[in-house]
Amino acid sequence: MLNFTKLSALVIVILLGLQNSYSQIKPVQLGVNLDDNGAFTNIINHTNRYSKASGFDSFGWPKSDFDLVLLDGRPVPEWINSIDDPEQYRIDYSGTYKGSFTGFATVNVSGTSVSIANKSYDTLTNTTYFDINVGGYPNANHGLVFLNFTKTQRTPQDTLNSGITKLKVMRPGYELGTSKIFTDEFITLCKSADFACYRYYNVQNVWNGEPSFPTKTTWDKRKIPADAAQQSLATINGKRDGWCWEYIIELSNILKKDIWICVHISCDSDYVVNLAKLLKEKLDPSIHIYVENSNEVWSPTQATHGPYNQAQAVSNGITFDENYARRTVEVSNWFATVFGKDEINNKIRVILSGQASYNGRSDNHLNYIKKTFGEPKDYIYATSSALYFGSTKSGNADPLVINQGMNEDITDQITNTKASTYRLNHINKAKNWGFKGGCTSYEGGPGVPSGGGTTNLGNQILAHRTKQMGDVIQYNYKGGWSELGGGLALYFTITSGYNRYGCWGITDDYTKPDRNFKLKAIRELINQPSAVEEKEKSNSDVSITINSDETSVTVHASRPIKNITMYNVMGEVVCKTNSTFIPISNYVYGVYFMVITTDDGMQYMRSVACGNSITSRN
Repeated sequence: MLNFTKLSALVIVILLGLQNSYSQIKPVQLGVNLDDNGAFTNIINHTNRYSKASGFDSFGWPKSDFDLVLLDGRPVPEWINSIDDPEQYRIDYSGTYKGSFTGFATVNVSGTSVSIANKSYDTLTNTTYFDINVGGYPNANHGLVFLNFTKTQRTPQDTLNSGITKLKVMRPGYELGTSKIFTDEFITLCKSADFACYRYYNVQNVWNGEPSFPTKTTWDKRKIPADAAQQSLATINGKRDGWCWEYIIELSNILKKDIWICVHISCDSDYVVNLAKLLKEKLDPSIHIYVENSNEVWSPTQATHGPYNQAQAVSNGITFDENYARRTVEVSNWFATVFGKDEINNKIRVILSGQASYNGRSDNHLNYIKKTFGEPKDYIYATSSALYFGSTKSGNADPLVINQGMNEDITDQITNTKASTYRLNHINKAKNWGFKGGCTSYEGGPGVPSGGGTTNLGNQILAHRTKQMGDVIQYNYKGGWSELGGGLALYFTITSGYNRYGCWGITDDYTKPDRNFKLKAIRELINQPSAVEEKEKSNSDVSITINSDETSVTVHASRPIKNITMYNVMGEVVCKTNSTFIPISNYVYGVYFMVITTDDGMQYMRSVACGNSITSRN
């Protein structure tokens, strides 16, 4: 019989030696792309849908009478009397919205089950007050609210039809005088899992945020808190960006996690340096900053940043890909002037993104950097790809079969070396170039449905609400990325509607993070124990009984067991079963290690010594 001292020593060796074998229980480093659904207490920050105004001031406030679409919460495309979502799910926007603005006006409201009340004007402060009542949930066209402002007068000295300023409409439950920028519901959503990093790409409006080359985006023209909305105001006051940096920093300091920001290609050196200074001064010093040059600069004709990069490349006498690489190094150097060169690849983590389906594009980037500037790893923390997946069975299948097809597509990206999306191409390349952060993933998740198609649309949407969808997500980020050696991965996105244009959100209701199984799956991915760090649980949670004949063991747990995997000292799997009764008479004498998974995703590690006699240790 193996004595206790030798057994203890051997178990320690096993725990250390099997670290790679137990990588399946290593936590996945997972972050998320933010969306602004429900973010601001002041709903005016969410809307730029002004009409009938003769002009706007430098902050974007109308200088005449005007109309405004305050809220449109209708599911896609209810405006043509149809809804993509077969469950016709709606977010509840009911309640009383308190409003105010500087100036005077006659204010009317229209829409679905809406009314206006408690209108008043304070002559001492030149402030108008009103309440908007929204009801009708869950009836058709709920959450549709229009405002009409007539006889506007900015100050008592101005003429009629001169507009108003500082319009505020607070969400139900938030007073006009609150100091809160972000809703409690949105903060709860952001903290609903222990995300490692938050990416601000969506709320920055990077996709459509560039002017035409050679126009530069300058620091004095950036979005600020005083602007009329935290949406693009390109046609109103010329500001194309989304959230102001002050609000991004405010949220980041609340969440206290690493951030990932994108810098528009058109931003000049003064803009980038001032941004770096603001982040250094105002951002929590414990937060690392991932910095990306724009986003998905693949095609010269893609949105606005593609044409800008192409025109800039021509101006510099280099290729499209080379200019993207040049600009990435340029941004890295500008941040280094503020934070210091030693903080590049530490506090400041510059990302060089590549196209998931075109591995050779990153070769163009890296070879140009090495030829022109030196080793890429001196400027860049990590490369990045995307972890999107479709389904091989989306055309006419039911939801569970669509889920199965998702797994098949992920498997192809993992195993098919000839596939354009073969993931190890990107992971291995990052290792070969010696990047400290390896290969990251800036976006990822299910890409079914997308693009506006309606074939089998109902089942494609319902596939996102199955329990199996959680398993698919775990497979994509664990077996399909983390176990392959991939680094930080970011899910796209935290919340969105579910319709023909995508089911991108972890949830489709920002007030209900756990509406489906996606978030639970993500929590399990993030919170799983490492190979050598077992979660502390009492012995009663999981224990092993040696059966009287000493040819078998029985595993006991306080909750149902999903599966058990048993390893020998070499890290080889000798048994994988969902049975709690395990025969061991044919095993070579020695110590074996069990990983026991319960149906709620918790995992436990136990060792057992087997031979002519058996000793267990819990």
